[in-house]
Amino acid sequence: MIDQLGNGLLLGIIISVASVALSLLYGVTRIVNFAHGEVIALGAIVTLFFSAPVDSRVLFLGRFSPLGMSFSTSVIVAILFCGVFGALLELLLFRPLRKAEVGNIAVLVVTIGLSIFLRHMYLLFATGRVQNLPLGLERRQTYLFFDMTPRNFKVLIAGLAVMIIIGLFLTFTRMGKAMRAVRDSSELASVSGINSDNIILFTWISSSMLAGLAGIFQAIINDVRYNMGFLILLLIFAGTVLGGIGTSFGAMVGGLLIGIFVQVSVALPFMEGHTEAKNAVALAIMILILLFRPQGIFGTKERIS
Repeated sequence: MIDQLGNGLLLGIIISVASVALSLLYGVTRIVNFAHGEVIALGAIVTLFFSAPVDSRVLFLGRFSPLGMSFSTSVIVAILFCGVFGALLELLLFRPLRKAEVGNIAVLVVTIGLSIFLRHMYLLFATGRVQNLPLGLERRQTYLFFDMTPRNFKVLIAGLAVMIIIGLFLTFTRMGKAMRAVRDSSELASVSGINSDNIILFTWISSSMLAGLAGIFQAIINDVRYNMGFLILLLIFAGTVLGGIGTSFGAMVGGLLIGIFVQVSVALPFMEGHTEAKNAVALAIMILILLFRPQGIFGTKERIS
């Protein structure tokens, strides 16, 4: 049970960071982004592309990676790349849709189509094979009763630090307050002198960078797959809804709880031999909680209505 709890914390960190990114975007733009999983996968794929050895033939239609950067440099490049990708999505796709006053249902369909398109582009360029980041093997050690590798423990600490920084940023900085103002009412924010378009652009950039970081965490702990973001997308939505959709702090807690529920459920007696059903247990718990508090842990009825 303790081992599964440690694994749950690791999965929870990935889901929390991704859920914060999704909740941040929804809170400001009201877009339910089904392509969020592909941005997550993009962070991992770009990191692998730039950090793979120059004689590696795992990406880009079987050709080798041209750079072979250090892993830390590749992580920075990948996060920035995801930010640029998010900015392009806003400027070239979603801002024109917003200016044309396209309805939310139509935008939702666009995100679904974008998800399918990007996922198959990854399959074309990154192949369907499971890949691993060029990192050495490490022995598991004990950290506060949990057995995990030093690298995974660093991921856990880094994820917690990122969520604390995001919380402080949204609470105390001018940009964070502007984002919350646009979330509450874009019309009132514009009257107050806030440029809503710039805030939305910044939100797309920051959300995409966080999603890319979640993908890098997932690749470090597990591996790189072309559909890795899609595989956990349902858990990310569950964490976001459980914590309170549109609330970043709720997404942090909800994502962490969902990750723990998923992994700890494996140790339950009735799950023996049926570990593939672990996601169903977590989602069932979420449904039960939402029956008694439909707005989520930190959400409000006004925000859901």
